[in-house]
Amino acid sequence: MRKQLAASPDKVWARPIFRWAGSKRGQVSRLRGLLPTKTFRYIEPFAGSACLFFATRPDNAVLGDINADLMQAYEVLATHPRLLAAKVHAIPATKRQYYKARRENPEKMLPLDRAARFIYLNRYCFNGVYRTNRAGRFNVPRGSHTGRVPDEREFYRCSVALRNAELRAGDFEQCLVDVRKGDFVYLDPPYTTARVPEEGQYGYQSLRSGDLTRVIRACKKIDEAGAHFVLSYHASAAVLAAFPTATTYALMVRRNVAGYSRHRRTGRELVVTNVDPRTGASPQ
Repeated sequence: MRKQLAASPDKVWARPIFRWAGSKRGQVSRLRGLLPTKTFRYIEPFAGSACLFFATRPDNAVLGDINADLMQAYEVLATHPRLLAAKVHAIPATKRQYYKARRENPEKMLPLDRAARFIYLNRYCFNGVYRTNRAGRFNVPRGSHTGRVPDEREFYRCSVALRNAELRAGDFEQCLVDVRKGDFVYLDPPYTTARVPEEGQYGYQSLRSGDLTRVIRACKKIDEAGAHFVLSYHASAAVLAAFPTATTYALMVRRNVAGYSRHRRTGRELVVTNVDPRTGASPQ
């Protein structure tokens, strides 16, 4: 196991619009060192805040996520960044307004208003957590220390990056159906659980423990197709056993999804890749 993953000194193209539980925003400088040096198509099937994508602004990309509201917000951001920014900034940042917006039914809203609501709730909710109940309704309480809504310039820069991306809403395997030689695939799935929690970290319908097997299988298919993969996951014996010949890095990350500060801690995560660390060569 390699103990360190060198940081890249390159500046980021844009910072993500969204706050997202489990985001690798703090690890972007290191993850960028695993990107191919030649032209490639970037694929990210668990997009979330897509911080690595926005940092690098690839010329050709596919972003996917099972969260349809997130992907709809990205679609609007790509086409109407200034209108969207104005809409979000116009919503009062008050506790009363937060819960009013949370009660609204997004399915009855126009696309621009729906995207603005999603971004607003994401900004002011607790720890950037996306969680829904059995009825599919967003139920995360309002948080504190959420920071400001990004300004119009930041919306616009993210929009520019998204112009070169195909957006796919659905299961991660659907996003990976056309992986081919030379692609670069970054997988950052939520941690799996033995059961689907009604009030868990990622909410009802987060990944089950059996889904880790699907993620591992997907990585092996990516490798067989002659594409790069980089998988971020918590320190898991199952992942280490599944990739005995892969290059593996250990990163220390701060986990801050827990509901109480005493449960927030620094933990070890793995970065597993089929990229040759000495040459960066594509797999054969």
